[in-house]
Amino acid sequence: MDAQSSELASAAAGPKPLARVLIDARKLGDGGIGVYVENLIRGLAEVGAVQLTALVRPGAGDRFDLPPSVALITENTPCYSLKELLVLGRRVDWSAFDIFHTPHYVLPYGVRVPSVVTVHDLIHIEEPEKFYYPAVAKALIRSAVSRADAVLAVSNATRSAVEQLTGAAAGKIRHVPNAIAPFLARSTSSLALPAALAGVGPFFLSVLSNCKPHKGVPELLDAFDRFKRSEQWRGAAAVCPKLVLAGYGAEEILANKAALAELQQRRDVIVVGAVADEQLAALYAKALALVVPSRLEGFCLPALEAQSVGTPVVCRPVGALKELVTERDVVAEDMSVEALAEAFGAGLRSGASFGRTPIRAHLEAYSPKRVAERVRAVYSEVLSARRGA
Repeated sequence: MDAQSSELASAAAGPKPLARVLIDARKLGDGGIGVYVENLIRGLAEVGAVQLTALVRPGAGDRFDLPPSVALITENTPCYSLKELLVLGRRVDWSAFDIFHTPHYVLPYGVRVPSVVTVHDLIHIEEPEKFYYPAVAKALIRSAVSRADAVLAVSNATRSAVEQLTGAAAGKIRHVPNAIAPFLARSTSSLALPAALAGVGPFFLSVLSNCKPHKGVPELLDAFDRFKRSEQWRGAAAVCPKLVLAGYGAEEILANKAALAELQQRRDVIVVGAVADEQLAALYAKALALVVPSRLEGFCLPALEAQSVGTPVVCRPVGALKELVTERDVVAEDMSVEALAEAFGAGLRSGASFGRTPIRAHLEAYSPKRVAERVRAVYSEVLSARRGA
């Protein structure tokens, strides 16, 4: 074949994919990591140059409308399990893939291709729910970091904490943030709030992925009570705003009869639970401010989601959150409930002062496309390093 024919054949074949990537997506629909992996899959499909396969739980293909270019492999091995660590690696035909990406810190043994691990936070170590969590989490994170070819941390705060825990070599852990969900890029002006909020009036919003202690829900309610009694709202609102709790963490409140009964006695806190994307966008757009009462976070996707529709964020001085805030947002002076109550009032005034136009330059770094491009670059570096070795 002559040179011109070779060029024509190459052009007809099209560009070769950067890599055949298997991404573990078994946590789709499961809290913040589920949102992270869904947005990453959509972003990678958009930027292309990867042949993407997702490892999903049975039925996930029907529940999640993933891009048609993404192949699916069904796998029912539980996440964060001994079976995942010891068996999953033997259940995959690794000859079909060039790289494996797991979005949490359990890296299975037996993975026979280069691997990338995402670590979101060290909450299992810093504020554990069970006494044995720190020892187990430390062992798993150290093992994953030592065996992975690259590690992604969703915030600089998490990156620093993982480096300190593991002693990883400089440059092995990269800061690549979460991406904003694409549905928030659409107009919110015509979207309707959940029926439970009909006629409610002005409200603060808190979006909870769960109700674990580090999320600070009791402190949130205490701070809101203090804000209401202090009458900081007078002059900024005609009536005292209410507090709306949404998200999967709010579903836990709805399922807890005692907690729900206590809140139902109050007329100032409304629990709507998990809502559809369109209603969540409307909640963000129409809230006076998003309040994040967490004591610890590895990232905070709700903060970005609120910012994407121009709604100010009120939070405590948590490292990962301080990386996300802008001049329009309010960070409490300290971690106390009193400081959070004061921040409610400052958030109310901030929304009135700055208007509701999103800061596009700030948000661009968190677009699915931009985040996926950064992840794809890591894949490329990992494969180049392996080939060079």
